[in-house]
Amino acid sequence: IANLQNQMNDEAGAARTFSRVRQLDPTVIDSMDLYGQILARQSSLDELNQLASTLLDVDDKRPEAWSTLALYHEARQDHEKALAFVEKAIAMDQRHAFAHRLRGAILLADNRPDHAAVSFFRSNEVTRDVHTYEGLVDSYLAAGKYKEAICAAKEAISAAPRDPRAVTLVGLALQQGQEGTDKAKRALRKALALDPSALRPLLSLVQLHAHEKDYDTCIELLKQGIEGMTEQKSPLQGQDVLQTKLGEIYMAAENYREAIASFHAALALNPMNSEVQRCLERLEAIVRGVDAGDNPDDIVEDSPVASGGRAAQRGI
Repeated sequence: IANLQNQMNDEAGAARTFSRVRQLDPTVIDSMDLYGQILARQSSLDELNQLASTLLDVDDKRPEAWSTLALYHEARQDHEKALAFVEKAIAMDQRHAFAHRLRGAILLADNRPDHAAVSFFRSNEVTRDVHTYEGLVDSYLAAGKYKEAICAAKEAISAAPRDPRAVTLVGLALQQGQEGTDKAKRALRKALALDPSALRPLLSLVQLHAHEKDYDTCIELLKQGIEGMTEQKSPLQGQDVLQTKLGEIYMAAENYREAIASFHAALALNPMNSEVQRCLERLEAIVRGVDAGDNPDDIVEDSPVASGGRAAQRGI
């Protein structure tokens, strides 16, 4: 059940199910590295460390235990240790797809996209899934291999034609390639039609319109996304990202009053958001007439949320 929930992108439900399984039987190892992945994304490092320690105590010959330990060190930004432990997991079982996928994600985060693509490809040879295709497409795009990215995205569509993540990959590949932005926009809108709450296609579509300085469309898209998330009671993290992006768009459009309101709304959802604090400081400098050091358009282009949460999508 937890694996199915994870495949359906219901991480909160999967986390609850995995936790329940561990309460019933702490010695279960199967798929526990997937649980570790969710804990890493939630920044629950203490729980992740405890999970890795327990799995190693139960059976240190299983790849899941070493993959979970690799996840812990990757969450701490220690790429070297993470890579060493995930390679140990692969040595334990060459056909453990998640370990290959995790190795790809670590290499991609370490700015080694060509090597990352090889790992994602090997993961796909064992088990084809959209998560792996996401990492593969991201790797090709980071390496400037746009034709390969488009081919991989189309393979993802063939494997999961109704999965919004697969449709999003086509839009991302087209966005970076030479086939124009109109096709990319159509693909991203199709992904949103399949899943209106999906962050990645929404933010990517907003970025395309922002690049064209079509800020009214950006604002409309983001307001629709925020409204939809509020109605669905989506995780606060997603609402935080959208409010931050809305503030950046207002800032680029020189609507500073609305930008301030959006940034404060983002801070109310996530008081620890340092990026919002940085944007507010720049905004205050602009309002005071002081050179903030950045053009508002550059803030939108360089924003960590501009790519639709790329770091969280790198195949893990």
